[in-house]
Amino acid sequence: MASTKPDDQPRLGRSSRKTIEHIKIARGKRGDFSPMQSDHYHNFYEIFYLLSGHSHFLLKDRVYQLEKGDLVFIAPGELHHSVYQEDCEICMIYFNPEHQLVSNLPAPHSFMGSIPALYQEDFHNLLKRMLAEHAHIDEYSDGFLAVYLQEILLMLMRHSIMAEEDPDLLHAKDADILRATKYIYKNYKQPLTLDQVSAVASLSPTYFSKKFKQLTGMGFKEYLNYVRLKHAQTALLTTTNSITDIALEYGFNDSNYFKDLFKKVYGKSPREFRKNPD
Repeated sequence: MASTKPDDQPRLGRSSRKTIEHIKIARGKRGDFSPMQSDHYHNFYEIFYLLSGHSHFLLKDRVYQLEKGDLVFIAPGELHHSVYQEDCEICMIYFNPEHQLVSNLPAPHSFMGSIPALYQEDFHNLLKRMLAEHAHIDEYSDGFLAVYLQEILLMLMRHSIMAEEDPDLLHAKDADILRATKYIYKNYKQPLTLDQVSAVASLSPTYFSKKFKQLTGMGFKEYLNYVRLKHAQTALLTTTNSITDIALEYGFNDSNYFKDLFKKVYGKSPREFRKNPD
């Protein structure tokens, strides 16, 4: 399979949070506990496939241990983050849900699954073809990318890889941190403290902070803020509540802090986002 250097991978910076115009695919290596993506959620689909190595992957309120052949499908707007325990070879596909050929399929939800060994060769061949066409061989490359992506999605559906929310082949490890992420996700509106959440995990605050960061790639406060921001973002678009009321309702006791953090993450103020979310 043709390799793509990590520096050549699609940049997922602030400008790409809005959308992406074309299907993108990249292959490369990551390691030394370095997170791959700079964004924790974005407005396009992502397929993350682990070709080799082991990695922790945070998806919403769950932390999983990934191994070779495991795949994560991330729907637009879903909180996620990856942490690498060793040098890993990964392949990532990004695509816009509005793409003409892709949009003909049922909109899939976020899930984790494993490509059965029997079908891995076929799956890898599709990835190879996509990587080749991503180099824009000619004017037909975009069409081939869409066709191969559609074939990948159909393969995931045919073999029920996306049918189960929590596949048996993927077991969440480190139950103490998993309890904490689930607790935060459920109680994000409350004034949660490090002492309170570490007690839920039955760990000391110091050790909890270290382990939480190691397993999720995010600090406790960072994760809490992202969960709150994600729900506040939805409220901005679906309610007429004032920005101050939304900040208070979703766990921010300082509306100015909320506004500054929102702008840092989304690239625009809450007021600007409400007027023009695209």
